[in-house]
Amino acid sequence: MGAKVFRSLLIFFIIYSSSSFANSNAVYQLAQKCFVIQSPKNGDFMQRYKKRATALNNGLSFRFRDISASQATRFFMKPTGLGKYLMTDVDGRFLAGHFTLRVTAGKKAERFAEWEVTSKSDGRGGHLYRFESNALNMPLRHNYRRGTAYFFSMWNWFNRRSESYFRLVEQSNCKPYPEITVNVEADRSKLKGNINSPIRGYMEGHAHVTSYEFIGGKLLHGKPFHPWGVKEALNDSRKIHGPNGSLDLVGNLLEYGGLNHRYDTRGYPDFPFWPNHKQLTHTGYYYKWMERAYLSGLRLMVTHITENKTLCVVQKTINPASWVNPNSCNEMDSIRLQVQRLRELQNYVDAQAGGPGKGFFRLVYSPEEARRVIANGQMAVMIGVEASETFNCGIGDSCTESSVDRYLDELYSLGVRSIFPTHKFDNQFGGSQVREGNGFINLGHYLNAGYFWQVKECDSETKGKKFESGFPLFAGAPVISRMLGLVYRDLNPQYDESIESCNQNGLSSIGQYLVNRLIDKNMLIEIDHTSNDSAQKILDIIEARQYSGVVSSHSWMPKAKDGGLHSTSKRVLQLGGIIIPYNQNAQEVPGRMTPIIDEQENSSYMTGVGISTDMGGLGGQAGPRNNVASRPLQYPFVSEFGFVFNKQKSGNRIFDLNQDGVAHYGMLADHLQDIREQNSSRVYEAVMNSAEAYILMWERAKANRSSSYYVSN
Repeated sequence: MGAKVFRSLLIFFIIYSSSSFANSNAVYQLAQKCFVIQSPKNGDFMQRYKKRATALNNGLSFRFRDISASQATRFFMKPTGLGKYLMTDVDGRFLAGHFTLRVTAGKKAERFAEWEVTSKSDGRGGHLYRFESNALNMPLRHNYRRGTAYFFSMWNWFNRRSESYFRLVEQSNCKPYPEITVNVEADRSKLKGNINSPIRGYMEGHAHVTSYEFIGGKLLHGKPFHPWGVKEALNDSRKIHGPNGSLDLVGNLLEYGGLNHRYDTRGYPDFPFWPNHKQLTHTGYYYKWMERAYLSGLRLMVTHITENKTLCVVQKTINPASWVNPNSCNEMDSIRLQVQRLRELQNYVDAQAGGPGKGFFRLVYSPEEARRVIANGQMAVMIGVEASETFNCGIGDSCTESSVDRYLDELYSLGVRSIFPTHKFDNQFGGSQVREGNGFINLGHYLNAGYFWQVKECDSETKGKKFESGFPLFAGAPVISRMLGLVYRDLNPQYDESIESCNQNGLSSIGQYLVNRLIDKNMLIEIDHTSNDSAQKILDIIEARQYSGVVSSHSWMPKAKDGGLHSTSKRVLQLGGIIIPYNQNAQEVPGRMTPIIDEQENSSYMTGVGISTDMGGLGGQAGPRNNVASRPLQYPFVSEFGFVFNKQKSGNRIFDLNQDGVAHYGMLADHLQDIREQNSSRVYEAVMNSAEAYILMWERAKANRSSSYYVSN
């Protein structure tokens, strides 16, 4: 290829790429704005009118007329995704298509009301826009001789005297599409910073943003977003939880102690019951709620993809709502789906903000990328995995070093940077932490592993659990237990009820292989949920390889008998790892944070303790202030960044920390202020330094070049 030809092609490519970017950017910038639609051919504007002899959508449709812009129908542009929109008029009617191939004023958000928008230059420094119906795969057209808007016409096969590109003239008096508000007065530029300066703000160490898809996708109701908006994302949970929550078996049993609890399932706009700080089976992660938390200083979130095959199978068996189109219970399938959902969420948030990269919610895959995102005033989001059979390595599965490597490479390519070797149950990597005695989880363990908890007396330092002999759930009913034991001897486990028990199973050889491979790939090792013996061996490997990338993110480490930090926790901190206690009421936060702060201050690493909600992971949240009668949180309050926070309003419901606690993720902002007001500066500073401390740990992990495979005896 000659030099002149190459230069010509390069110039063409640059011009074409710049033009394509400008056109796409023009489409993205329509988000949340108000326009009237004008014909570039004759200057007519689109207006709603009533057609005769049709009942479709009350006969309401749209056409072009020779009128002024002030008389034209005004459309609010609500993104459904990048480059896709719902367009609503001041009465909430949608510019829509229909299976009859007619243009109509639709009554609801649906595929027939969704438009894929593209643009081209109008030759005068502006743009013209094309609208293609998502349902019909046909563009909106205008016959400029007749003024009709149409998709297809029998009398005009060749679309003569018609156009499919239109001018959008911006207006300022539309009716916004229904949405939840953050209720924060903020100059967001104040969240930006210098990438080379320490980060000011806090981090969430254990979130579950995509848990609405786990356990078959029919356990938790509500989603962080939906293309049709909040009405669909946070709609009535009756569909999966049954009338009055009668099918919400897990939520009713775990939080309310029985299957007979009933509640009002309605969601947006009234929210009479959910979300609340006790409810376990409704999402708290709507994207506007997360945005409010971000505005309070949340700099880094670790969202863990979670799954449990056994609980998924049980849920699909006993809950009729799960009998139709459930998600796969295979844990790797679930991980793949949930990563996809995170990317879709990021794109949706970007679309609302005006284009790729502009939203506050940014997935990051390295500490360097996290620092760039945070310096740009956005929230960095890391992906972790907390599953019982990651890599399909449950008891009884075929699990080899080769399969571990294959799945580990896949997870890394998906963007996962943090992994739990074990979760609720034993797997082929090792024993898990025993925390529930001989109850519901022990029965789940039997269904998962084929055996009940295998325990031994804890060592002198470690606090264990008292076990009762007998069939789980009936261990306290000896007559029933004995009857079951006579028939099903393997379902009648016997325990020494005089001792505190710990899991007798430690880290396996393939578990040691996994830990070494995680270090090789500079990934973070989540040590929570591992048995004491497993944790000790994991730390042996980590110490031998001088690795800092170890995290306890939600208080599932072994506990010391005297209530202080266990030696395993101290080892984590002395390695430069991170410990984040499960979140509590603001007045209880110091009791959990102070021992960690003390140990960090005696190490060579930065002091910083984040917040762990475990929201969406069947974990309850911090309740209202204990002393609300004498010292309520005053609204509005002003954050340290100078932002004014009013009470959060979701539809018709107003949330107040004094009555509601951390009812949804947006209430983390109020909770942080509660911590600030009710605790010492030492505690508050540890929280606000936590994002920096975590990223420093991540940077140390990434910089580790240890290559010696270590086996702990």
